[in-house]
Amino acid sequence: KSKIKEGDALKVIFSLGKEIDYASYNVNELGNIPVMMYHGIVHMQNSDTNYTGGNVDKDGYKRTSEAFRNDLEFYYQNGYRMIRLNDYINGLIDVPLGKSPIVLTFDDGNDNNILVTGLDANGEIIIDPNSAVGILEEFKKKYPDFNVTATFFINATLFNQKEYDSKIIKWLVNHGYDIGNHTMTHANLQTSSFDKVTEEVGGMYKKLEELLPGQYVKIIALPFGTPYSITHANRKAVLSGRYEDYNYETLSTLRVAWESDYSPYSKEFDKTFIKRIRAYDNNGNDFDIEMNFKRLEKNRYISDGNKSKIVIPSASLDQVDKTYNLEVITY
Repeated sequence: KSKIKEGDALKVIFSLGKEIDYASYNVNELGNIPVMMYHGIVHMQNSDTNYTGGNVDKDGYKRTSEAFRNDLEFYYQNGYRMIRLNDYINGLIDVPLGKSPIVLTFDDGNDNNILVTGLDANGEIIIDPNSAVGILEEFKKKYPDFNVTATFFINATLFNQKEYDSKIIKWLVNHGYDIGNHTMTHANLQTSSFDKVTEEVGGMYKKLEELLPGQYVKIIALPFGTPYSITHANRKAVLSGRYEDYNYETLSTLRVAWESDYSPYSKEFDKTFIKRIRAYDNNGNDFDIEMNFKRLEKNRYISDGNKSKIVIPSASLDQVDKTYNLEVITY
């Protein structure tokens, strides 16, 4: 036995449990994150369409209910767990060890996003189980650890159900979903005048503030992905301005699909101009869902399970955005 003598240097180790072998989980919190872009979910079988992979239209903006269920099952079984878009842009990634974050978005406020068939005895909306939210709620029950959520980007027509729209948007924010800005009339912000962009963006923010004071996200899904460049003159009106008596500010904008985007902890991440993946299958061509998830097998964000730390392979240390006040661990 050794005796401790005066002047000896001591190293005290506190054990709080088994040390995590990050390499065995392939933890990489600088990996890419898929932000999925959906529009309409049509209650059809894949075999009922003339297009591949559950498309209902040529460009894949509309999907069958069967295809959407298949998508969600694929995400879950392949280790993806949902996070809110607002958390993604703010670097608040909270998914279990070894799992990967995924973000779901819906544009246009199609009635089949959350189709209401009536009211129950308590005056609460009854949601069609084959609409997008009906299916999401089904998966919320099926997989409680899926953290089911999505952000819906709407125009002035909301969800095109005048009788129920007010109840719909309040139900969504009270049940873990978010509402964002898709402009008043789905205008092309590339070709519109600066004043028109201010009206489209600011007018929709003002409407959201009236309907959901302080409960919507300051994020815009850019109609048609316009303006296409961050240097376009109209970007200034997208990001901030004053419409009538209302001052607005945009924290993030979403582009039209083609690939996953960076980790929020990466120096390359630009939360003001986020890329998305269009959720359709075209046999692995044109940056579609199949091609993107094959690519993500090699570069996906994989969590350490601790939202207060950033864990990465040591070779990636110089790629970390140091503005986050989080402990960085390399292995």
